[in-house]
Amino acid sequence: MRDWTSPDHDSGLSVRKGLWVWACLLAVAAVGTGRQTPPQGPTQPSRRFTPPARLHVIQLPAPVTSGSLSVEQALLGLRNLQAPGNQRVDLPKISQLAWAMQGMTTAAGAAGALPVPADVAAMKVYFVLPDGLHLYNPADHTLQQVTGDDAREAMTAALLSQTGGPTGGCQVILAASAQEFGKRYGPRARTIMLLQAGRMAQSLQLETVAQGLTFVSVDAVDAAAVRRVARMLRTFEPLYVAFIGYPAGQTPPTTATTGRVGQTTALLVVPSQGFQDEELMVTKRALEQAGVPVMVASMRMGVLTGMLGGTIRTDLLLNQVNLENFGAVVLIGGVGAVDYLNNATVLNLVRQAVTQRKVLAAIGTAPSILASAGVLKSVRSTALLSEQVRLSQAGAIYTGNPVEKDALIITATGPIAGPVFARAILDGLAEVRPATTP
Repeated sequence: MRDWTSPDHDSGLSVRKGLWVWACLLAVAAVGTGRQTPPQGPTQPSRRFTPPARLHVIQLPAPVTSGSLSVEQALLGLRNLQAPGNQRVDLPKISQLAWAMQGMTTAAGAAGALPVPADVAAMKVYFVLPDGLHLYNPADHTLQQVTGDDAREAMTAALLSQTGGPTGGCQVILAASAQEFGKRYGPRARTIMLLQAGRMAQSLQLETVAQGLTFVSVDAVDAAAVRRVARMLRTFEPLYVAFIGYPAGQTPPTTATTGRVGQTTALLVVPSQGFQDEELMVTKRALEQAGVPVMVASMRMGVLTGMLGGTIRTDLLLNQVNLENFGAVVLIGGVGAVDYLNNATVLNLVRQAVTQRKVLAAIGTAPSILASAGVLKSVRSTALLSEQVRLSQAGAIYTGNPVEKDALIITATGPIAGPVFARAILDGLAEVRPATTP
């Protein structure tokens, strides 16, 4: 019989005690690991990631390739320049400036457009605008936003060594990469690069004067200062900067202050697809024959196709429209017009046209867009018979007549009423002119 007090017994007891101690330590460790440290003070909310602002691509209106100012007159204008003011320069004028420097010889997106020459493509044209820095793409006539900051004042301070100087409505930076020219011209690269920059700067100056604008030219550019303000890559060398704007103290001309109907532009709002061909063509032709310039706007750039197979090219996107440049907004109907019934951009444009006392016209199915915008309440209106319910539900006084003109709101039933519809638009433009002419 084993004696429990023998050394073997003591040895086994020691082992059992050791195992028990290790089990306790492991349990304590497990409890400690799962314990949460109580928060010290108020709980801090988790920091959320804020995504960077989305940078936009601006499709510029198609450039106009004819004008009333001769080269000789433009050269004379260069000798009597005023300081530029800081008012915003509109997109049609920026389109002309960009095209004059680097743009294509055909309209943006036109069939058979010529490739951008290598020497031109190697140059970079930046526009510093109130809504940020943009890089011009000559291949598709667009501005690609690089930053969203208004750097005009900082650029003026950096280059003119003064604060409060003229910033212009826009600033143009011409830059180039000597490395790109070096690949093609070797040791002659810098000479070729500077000659190209000189040609582009001269074209910019002439077009600036032709557009009724003025500029301050900075030829001795501080490259480091420009790169710092514009956050430009070090591989590009700024060669020339111009501060461009309307002459200081001059109110920018708008369609509300023009003196003749021929100086007032009509904006034709066309469905992206399925517009009524005859409504568009009859109205457009009648307005142009009366001397009213016409621009076509849609939600999509490029060639638009009508219900009958006709085509029209878009001049600008609807979200880029500045109503100050137009005296009339004309909505064209067709089966595709239904896409605009709940389109926020189009509805806001319609409401702004009423607020700013523009001529507002719609034909065919398009008067229903005016109804959706809420501008036809108690207004004598007409449209295709299929649209009667929509107009009546919006509070319009539906008459069914070929054309109705109630103050500055004009509606028509369809293509047959096109000539009378266009005549009513011209009458509306004549009515608003005396009220806004100084």
